[in-house]
Amino acid sequence: MRTSMLPALRERLLRGIATAERLGASAARIAFGHGESIDCEFESGRLKRAGSEENAGYTVTVIVNGRRGVASGNRSGDVELMVERAIALARAGSVAHFERYPAPAAFTAVRQHSASVLALSREHLIEVCGGMVTRLKGVDSGLDVNASASRSEHEALVVNSAGLCHENRSTSWSLGAGVQRTEGTDMLFANAGRGWCEVNGFFDPEYITGEIETDLRRGAHLADAPVGAVPLYLPPEMVATLAWQIFGGLNGRNVAKGTSPLRDHLGEAYFAPNLTVVDQPHLDYSPGASELDSAGIPTQPCTLIDRGVIRMFLYDLDTAGLASAAPTGHSGCSPYSPEILPGTRPSAELLAGIEDGLYVKSLLGFGQSNIANGDFSCNVALGYRIRHGELVGRVKNTMIAGNLFEVFRRDVEFSADREPLMRVPHAVVHGIAIHSSQG
Repeated sequence: MRTSMLPALRERLLRGIATAERLGASAARIAFGHGESIDCEFESGRLKRAGSEENAGYTVTVIVNGRRGVASGNRSGDVELMVERAIALARAGSVAHFERYPAPAAFTAVRQHSASVLALSREHLIEVCGGMVTRLKGVDSGLDVNASASRSEHEALVVNSAGLCHENRSTSWSLGAGVQRTEGTDMLFANAGRGWCEVNGFFDPEYITGEIETDLRRGAHLADAPVGAVPLYLPPEMVATLAWQIFGGLNGRNVAKGTSPLRDHLGEAYFAPNLTVVDQPHLDYSPGASELDSAGIPTQPCTLIDRGVIRMFLYDLDTAGLASAAPTGHSGCSPYSPEILPGTRPSAELLAGIEDGLYVKSLLGFGQSNIANGDFSCNVALGYRIRHGELVGRVKNTMIAGNLFEVFRRDVEFSADREPLMRVPHAVVHGIAIHSSQG
């Protein structure tokens, strides 16, 4: 950060809190954020953009007579004006389910800011992206290749009427690439990417291009899609995609509203007995790490699902009031850095044990399904037929459908090895229908 804005804003934000209380707010919170970033983007193999960006802004939230008012701005001199606006908006605001913020409490410090990220120059990011483009073009000169990279730094300050005054500084980087191969009416898309809050072994352009090269090699030949009740093999990125939708069932607001299929199953062995999910908000340099939730409640490592048993629902302060439950320190009622504990057999052995099945690398239109109750029906963007433990070709015009909650209640096996960044294993699942018009 070339120049921190926090020292000059601290007293101004605290005065804003005092103004909110003077105007009748039982609770007030002001959250400020300031970020700087540089990035570059290659499109169709050529450098398209190399830019920088800076942004800053704050949000005022007040509770007045049990209703919420929210106003935002980016001019620091207008803080008290925004407070007055939030007070006015509270008259017609939504019902709040708490009156006051809890007093500040001790929390676990998490490392989120690294000088190694700030050392990434724009020139170096361009060089790294250019190298990925060159390598992928070397695989097939006809590929349409895209690549991108970024580096960012962010500082935040949150104050509230309970006495909280919390500062946070973080860094992050992202690195990714993607290709499109077109042969007549056949198109193959493959991509890979990573991001973290310090530069370490995860910053590996060769890993990214290697993943794409593997998909290109596996997808060079076509195969018919399997039919009937066959197992699906899911790499970690797909396991993570499906699991995040299950976490919606643990969302305390969905539970309180009655829309979660899990609402009546707290403490029950609902899922497969080998499914254990742990939330790790204190993992240093993880993009999801957090010391406090949005209400200033300290975060804690916790077990969400323990060998199939649902151990807890996730509540922020407002939702806890709605549900007459204790807040769990989860902003937005979502986990921070969830991980799935591994199984006992390596992923290669799981794959080798499938006589006939489908390897699903990515999906198209998954988010448009009726995820609230777990139902999904979507196209396989990239998938491979498995025969006798081997990937024999790429499938086309194939859809899968099922219910995520039912899938993870059935016979599911997780690998002993996990993707180290996501901390998620590979999996073999059953109970998903396959439909294909390939021919």
